[in-house]
Amino acid sequence: MGALKRLNSYLSKYKWAVVLGTLFLTGANFFLVWIPGLIRKTMDEVEALKNADYDGADTLFSTLFSTEAGIILAENAGYLIGAVALYGILLFATRQTLIVSSRKVEFDMRNEILEKLMKLPQRFYAKYSSGEIYVRATEDVNKVREYYGPVIMYSINTITRAGFVITMMYVVSKDLMIWALIPLPFISVFAYWITGYIHKHSIIIQEQYSELAGQAKETFSSIRLIKAYNRLDNEQEKFEKMSEQYRKKKLRLDMIESLFHPALNFLIGISLLIVIWKGGEMIIQGSLTVGNIAEFLIYVAYLTWPVAALGYTTNRFQKSLASWNRIEEVLDQPIEIESLKNVQDQESKKPSFGSIEFKNVSFKYPDTTENVIKNVSFKIEKGQNIAIVGRTGSGKTSLVQLIPRLFDPNEGEVLIDGQNIKSLDLEQLRSAIGFVPQDTFLFSDTIGDNISFGIEGATTEMIEEAAEKAQVKENILDFEKKFETMLGERGITLSGGQKQRTAIARALIKDPNILIFDDSLSAVDTKTEEAILKHLRQELSGRTTIMISHRISTIKDADVIYYLKDGEIVESGNHQELLALEGHYTNMYNKQILEQELAEI
Repeated sequence: MGALKRLNSYLSKYKWAVVLGTLFLTGANFFLVWIPGLIRKTMDEVEALKNADYDGADTLFSTLFSTEAGIILAENAGYLIGAVALYGILLFATRQTLIVSSRKVEFDMRNEILEKLMKLPQRFYAKYSSGEIYVRATEDVNKVREYYGPVIMYSINTITRAGFVITMMYVVSKDLMIWALIPLPFISVFAYWITGYIHKHSIIIQEQYSELAGQAKETFSSIRLIKAYNRLDNEQEKFEKMSEQYRKKKLRLDMIESLFHPALNFLIGISLLIVIWKGGEMIIQGSLTVGNIAEFLIYVAYLTWPVAALGYTTNRFQKSLASWNRIEEVLDQPIEIESLKNVQDQESKKPSFGSIEFKNVSFKYPDTTENVIKNVSFKIEKGQNIAIVGRTGSGKTSLVQLIPRLFDPNEGEVLIDGQNIKSLDLEQLRSAIGFVPQDTFLFSDTIGDNISFGIEGATTEMIEEAAEKAQVKENILDFEKKFETMLGERGITLSGGQKQRTAIARALIKDPNILIFDDSLSAVDTKTEEAILKHLRQELSGRTTIMISHRISTIKDADVIYYLKDGEIVESGNHQELLALEGHYTNMYNKQILEQELAEI
């Protein structure tokens, strides 16, 4: 009941459209049930003329336009056309209200899910695959929409039509109505039994489909690596196994669903046979006319779709509920990182986003027990250029991810201009930071749009200037469409170095107060690195800059260099001071000098 109440809450914006749709559908069924009565009236009146030894006309034309029978037929035909026309108009109006409302709810729900996904922490994305998230935001939403559209519409249709039809059947013959409705309890029991099975297996199948979609997405994203390692057959076999599991589960559900309509039609067929059998007896007894039987048969036929729709709607409802349960998991996820509600908006309270201070900061990733950052404390003055080095896995990336609040520390605090970053507006904080992550990601868009991603209304001049500073402009101009060149998925059109430089341009165009480079020059050669650093030194003047690198050449000119080991700062100072210590930094430097000398031999 809780899930249903929450589902219905999405309709509150469109309640009047639903009310109108209900009235339109009720009106449509009202006119529909008059059609059998008009047919019975016509048949009985024509039969009465025949019994009165009526001498009809010789031709069809004269019968229709110059006889008493023709007048009867014309009059009743006019009523029939009117009833059918009104039924059609009202049914069209029903779809324009109920079905359109369901599409609007789908739009609202999809936007709400996307908005929630944007705010969820990294822990959520570590737990669920991208394919799983994609299916929940698309396929599951589409299945839930069926509740707001077909399920609600056909439920209203079933109730109103069945109500009108049974009422008219009662008026014609109470006894024959009872006989015709005998199969209905069996239909209800059958529907109750089968929908439980459908609900259970719909959840299983959606989970399996999510895994299948995730595997397909992962395969296509890494197609170059798969080809390079000659693993095409292995990946194909893996996908076929998952696809086969999905096929078997889906076919099992399809088999149950395929029994649904034949069983319903069989039970409706029994009703028709009962009507003909008992109705024939009543005609012989003189209590009913042939027109009454014809009317009754049409009423029973009218009940076929509502009863069939009972199966359809219960089927769709169970699938919608299964998909809603999966969507609810997303919507109920806690937002762990967000701005405090009482954040001050006055300009006087806004920090200049310059100095950064870590105070006794410890951090561990969700669902892990070991800290990757351990009691780290240091301060970066406004405009200072600092570097962080250390072996792979020492916690360098984890440390800088705390500044834009991609994660929050478990202990201690991070301060900007003396204020805890948790007290700052999250949007302001991230807008003041230019972050070039270790894993470069480019969108399937133009190069220009990728560079201007972090800023609204960027001009061509701004884009080209940022590309120039990142030493990637010449490469871009070599393309036929230059900055309008479309990139493949994840920037596959560009080389590794070009992707990194495009990401640097994307950070520079924001003109941020704080710049973070997370090993962002690892894919470029030393000559290009020197050219980029030369331009960056001018650009970084007056900005607070944090550089992470495995190359000493990249960070040797930094004001302060911190050496991180196992999540702790074990050495700090400038390049010369650290060399004088003859510790971890010196060992790292000597190894790189040796590697460079060997490469030159």
